[in-house]
Amino acid sequence: MIIGSGHLFMITIEHFDMKISVREYAHPGRKGGWHGDVSQRVEIQKMIDKRVASGEEKEREIFQKAQLSLDKGDGFDFNMLPVSAFWVMCTLVSSMLALLLLVFSRFTKNNVLQTLMGIFAGFCAWFTVELGLTMAARQLGVAKRFDIYNSMIIGTHGEFVLLKYSWVFLVPVLLYLLFQESVRCNMFVFLRRQFNLMRGAVATGRIDNYAPRVAFFFSSAVWFFYVVLLLAFDERIFGATSWFTFLVFFICFSCSGYLFYRLLKQASFGANLRYAIGVALVFWTDIEILEKWGAMKGPWLTYQPHTVVIFITALLLGGVMIVRETRRS
Repeated sequence: MIIGSGHLFMITIEHFDMKISVREYAHPGRKGGWHGDVSQRVEIQKMIDKRVASGEEKEREIFQKAQLSLDKGDGFDFNMLPVSAFWVMCTLVSSMLALLLLVFSRFTKNNVLQTLMGIFAGFCAWFTVELGLTMAARQLGVAKRFDIYNSMIIGTHGEFVLLKYSWVFLVPVLLYLLFQESVRCNMFVFLRRQFNLMRGAVATGRIDNYAPRVAFFFSSAVWFFYVVLLLAFDERIFGATSWFTFLVFFICFSCSGYLFYRLLKQASFGANLRYAIGVALVFWTDIEILEKWGAMKGPWLTYQPHTVVIFITALLLGGVMIVRETRRS
């Protein structure tokens, strides 16, 4: 529910940004460049089909004019939205929340509370990354999809293009985690043993503050799975229905059952929560793939009152259950 709420929270920020930043968005931003997984013609046809299904005739006509221009070989220009003050403020607030949660985690010795603070600090840190990449995409003119604002076609979702190519930064992070023997992640311990990279026994010792570790684990794990999915869905590399995407789906689906079994074997509630992060992210990868295949439609991708109520209620219920279990422990 936290992962799904992250998507929904991003949609909510975009919704309020469009309402609040009307004056700033009255003037178009930088000229956009197309970096989508498919051609402009294919993407525009998707937008036309979507408007036909929803009955938005005016927007459909705008996309049809762009399609006609492409058919004539003239092409068409589009712009990005500028970076609004509200967007900058949201980015700063989320980064400050992540910092404050990590600072305050120093004042509690309860490993469950530390874990929860780490989870939400990692959530805020990753949210800051997404907001920042959106600002960068708007400033650089990077577009992956089209939308309409103020009767004009605009480029959107360029942050996913930048995120996809961030794999070059992810590689050194993974290499560091692989060879840093104080990292006790099961996957890296398994790889060290299989490739004879262990210089001694697995590092042991009491951990006094879980929050920074959990925050790093949460944000870096989300980053890893994001990059894997974006590379898998890129039609120029693999494609949504390629063997690689099916392989990722099969591996995650197979591992989910085993990881859930291991989750039930954790000795303490704090350890259970920390292990649940990996279990949820592996399982969520299959949900993302199913949504991409059209097998399901994620309610976390649309801003609807009932969707917001469902997710907020579920998060509150989960919070109450965690508090009860913490007191019981």
